[in-house]
Amino acid sequence: MLRLVTPTQDFRPNVPATAPMARPEDEAARAGLEATRLAAVERYGVLDAAPELAFDRITALTAELFQAPVAIIGFIGSDRVFFKSHHGTTETEVRRGTDPSHSVLAPWIRDNYKHGFHAGVPLDSPDGYAIGTLSVIDRRPRRIDEQHMRRLRALAGIVTDELAMRLAARRVLVQADIMKAEVDHRVMNSLQFVSSLLQLQSRHGASTETRQQLLAAAHRVRAVARTHRVFSADETRGRLPIVPHLRELCGELAGILDAEIGVVGAPETSVPKDQVLAIGLIVNELAANARKHGAGRITVSFGLSGGEHELAVTDEGHGLPAGFSTAGPAGHGLGMKVVRALAAQLKGRLSTPPPPAGGGTCVAVSFPAA
Repeated sequence: MLRLVTPTQDFRPNVPATAPMARPEDEAARAGLEATRLAAVERYGVLDAAPELAFDRITALTAELFQAPVAIIGFIGSDRVFFKSHHGTTETEVRRGTDPSHSVLAPWIRDNYKHGFHAGVPLDSPDGYAIGTLSVIDRRPRRIDEQHMRRLRALAGIVTDELAMRLAARRVLVQADIMKAEVDHRVMNSLQFVSSLLQLQSRHGASTETRQQLLAAAHRVRAVARTHRVFSADETRGRLPIVPHLRELCGELAGILDAEIGVVGAPETSVPKDQVLAIGLIVNELAANARKHGAGRITVSFGLSGGEHELAVTDEGHGLPAGFSTAGPAGHGLGMKVVRALAAQLKGRLSTPPPPAGGGTCVAVSFPAA
């Protein structure tokens, strides 16, 4: 004889005392209650989730306390019960029972443990909806006393406490994400405001040199703002595809410098996240120099060869003056000082290789590929 020991309530929503009870014939009300119960399940993110040691320990302890071969923590979806933890069985889910006088596991138990034993207690959400069950199952028929049921309810309480802590942690993370997004937004606005102030000040500089320096500073601040935006969008990644970032950066630079700027490189090429700012600032400085001292189209290339990345900026002007050296007097401008400092930060070296097309100027920074 099949002996099922189940809790007195079924696994339809346990409606809080303050809420009106839906009449059995009121299908719309029952559907609404079930939708609310399913929403309570979804809040915990447990359906189809990977096994976790914390829950596996509870089912193992349950099986040991009851000296039974099978213990299950199941969460109830719309038409199935998903086994978040399943000690003693390889099943991961079963069809959900619909008979309110039996456990939600009744069809599976009838098929697999026809003459056995089952005891289960519901896992309730704080608002009174049954979201799952902690069950212990045996092939041998047996009885269970109240002391064992108290133990089973206590173990179920540990499960719901674990769920509550996880839900609280998720809410904290969501709030932290909202706060971070707000901080990022304010940082971006502040950087853009500083850049605008520098641009405005450059229009009233006492000399041409002062105006140019202020405008260059505005471009540097704006380059930092662009990179900050990239970091904010991809904060969880350790490496970032650099070529798409350079294309976005140069698209904005082209408008600012009133120049034609192209980017050449494999889109999938990636670099460590902490190198993106230095690379972006180098491009900003070299492109500005190419616009100021060169002519024609500016080309930014990024490639990988022999274990090194090479970032190069080329123009179509008249080339470098005879005897030019990045370390000589001609390379002592603020822009080249910034580029040398950033190249050192990348553990790289600055050079002026021959332009690929044979004319113009090419300035390159080579650095180890991490």
